[in-house]
Amino acid sequence: MEDARRRSTLLVAALFVVLTLVATYPIVRAPASYVYFDHPDAQLNMWIMAWDAHALRTRPLDLFNTNIFYPAPRTLAYSETLLGYLPIFGPILWLHGSPVLAFNMVLLFSFAASGFSMYLLAEHLTGRIWPSIAAGIAYAFVPYRFVHIPQIQLEAMEWFPLAFLSLHLFVERRERKYAAAVAICVLIETLCCVYYGVFLAIALVAATGVLALVDARMRRVSTVATLAVAAILASIVALPLIGEYARVHDKAHLGRSLTEIADRSATAATYLASAAPIHLAAGARRLQTPRDYLFPGLLAILLAAAGTFASRRRPIMMVYIVVGALGMAASFGPNGFAGLPVYSALHGSIWFLRGLRQVSRFGVLTLFAIAVLVATGCSLIESTLPRRHAALVMAALSALLFLETFSAPLHADRPGGVALIRAPSVPDEYTWLARQPGRFAVVEFPVAHSGELWRNASYVYWSTTHWHGLVNGYSGFASSEYASLRHLLTRFPDDLSHAAMTRHNVRYVVIHWDRYKRGDEEINVARLNRTTWLRRAAQFPNVEIFENVPDERQLTRADR
Repeated sequence: MEDARRRSTLLVAALFVVLTLVATYPIVRAPASYVYFDHPDAQLNMWIMAWDAHALRTRPLDLFNTNIFYPAPRTLAYSETLLGYLPIFGPILWLHGSPVLAFNMVLLFSFAASGFSMYLLAEHLTGRIWPSIAAGIAYAFVPYRFVHIPQIQLEAMEWFPLAFLSLHLFVERRERKYAAAVAICVLIETLCCVYYGVFLAIALVAATGVLALVDARMRRVSTVATLAVAAILASIVALPLIGEYARVHDKAHLGRSLTEIADRSATAATYLASAAPIHLAAGARRLQTPRDYLFPGLLAILLAAAGTFASRRRPIMMVYIVVGALGMAASFGPNGFAGLPVYSALHGSIWFLRGLRQVSRFGVLTLFAIAVLVATGCSLIESTLPRRHAALVMAALSALLFLETFSAPLHADRPGGVALIRAPSVPDEYTWLARQPGRFAVVEFPVAHSGELWRNASYVYWSTTHWHGLVNGYSGFASSEYASLRHLLTRFPDDLSHAAMTRHNVRYVVIHWDRYKRGDEEINVARLNRTTWLRRAAQFPNVEIFENVPDERQLTRADR
């Protein structure tokens, strides 16, 4: 019996691997090449993985002191660390695999693991295989995931089901290892995505409260105490990471205003938005540009509704109804949902939320809950069918769930978005920079202003070829001195820009002539050619590299 169960579990795991390869096609054809390369967040996240691997191999104590926004310190804390995925991308990069390959291996893992982990949770709750497969499909291949592929941290949804499965096992079996597993899941989730780590912790607290109402075992003092100790120990382990974020955000006054957060909160249209081809054909295309894509699919909603109805006979399912409702209410941000200021209450009590802008992402808790309720709904349907027909009907429902949100072959991250392309080879100017000896900094023109940091993303990505300090940067925040430094560079080349570059140890100035657009401060070419402290060091199509010559620090008389 145990062997049969193990075989079925392995077959389900293999099924989700196959479904992942099909759903994300054509990435499987060239995983070291296909990527949404022109998406700034994809470039940022590939850089983060590459930086993590580089820093941990060469100078691990300086992990947070990255090369971007040079010379600002602790700049890794401006965004995610993605360290939860280090066991996947680290070996790939240490063995000289490309950042694109590392990115795609994390992507494929997260899809398959999310489906399989939801299967494990649903199978534990329902004891049924096909309804649990349906739940895994509804969770792993929801439209939200496909539009957020460039934001690889948002694919890290596999730890939600595992955390809740561990919580249930702990309450049922009272074994401390399961309490530890809950804490470990939250810790790894936070290392993958700070947003989700916060959301998961909030959801678990809410779930614990509901369990205390419906399950007497949860009300035992020893149960609560063990969970509390596990949470404290996990917090201690996470303290270095949390401390980095707290220190940097406090010192640099990084945070989000409530107005900015409200502009990124969910609306009713957010829960109707989908980029799945079937949904677009059915009318989703007519929606104005949504703030996010949280429609789980019509069939998933119907099955979850059946699961909600069936939950009257299974009080434990109230946990997921509450978690789903909490996520939806919080996703509406400061404006509130149906008059309930859920997010405002959380924002006032959890300081970490003050640095999170896109609170529509609280909706992942709703998607998570819907997937669990899909399993309950399918179980209700399966229980009414003759045994000889049940498996066939359940397989058909699972197939329909998969096909409703099927988006392959992938073309763009969303309608009118960034195309999936083969990553280009390393541009010659970055190969040249990588060959230059010594430690120095680089500044690349045009330098994006703070409202268009995404224009710096390609500079950040290609810095993985040389790892020199980069005055430019792209991340969730900018360093506090970036705007003032950029202002000093607006009249480059002049005395102020020269002084600023010398102070920041800038040796090379890379000018991308083809990247200038209307509104950018243009470089005076005649003055550039007359400037004595600049030496033309290299020239490529549409790109010139100038060296800041340290011994010649005065402009010519004509420049003054």
